[in-house]
Amino acid sequence: PIRDRGDTMLMTTILIAFLMLVSFALISARQAWGARRDVQATAQAAARAAVQVDDTEVRGGSVSINPALAAQRAAQVTAGSGYSVSVSVSGTTATATVTGSVDYAFPAPGFDSSMTATATADVQRGVVSGG
Repeated sequence: PIRDRGDTMLMTTILIAFLMLVSFALISARQAWGARRDVQATAQAAARAAVQVDDTEVRGGSVSINPALAAQRAAQVTAGSGYSVSVSVSGTTATATVTGSVDYAFPAPGFDSSMTATATADVQRGVVSGG
């Protein structure tokens, strides 16, 4: 019938628009997942670096982590990533919190523009910094 002409073109246009939106959402989800994984790995590395004490922090067989030195060691690890890090020290345990931004190719609502991860590490015997 003459009245059905153009319906295929309209349906094709709607289908293509829908597929593009789904593709953009999948790409954004992949970028968010990758950023979260990278921020978590950086937080773990920063926490491990924070507890690698040097000779000035070991006295008479006991360890006392200097919070300023721990923060400095963690900052050195995160410097190349462009992420920000904060370190808290409690006894022989350091906790690093890393925050990084996510640059989406196709920004979509519902995806965070930054990711934050926290990791904790304890001092291990025989692991020191500065060789």
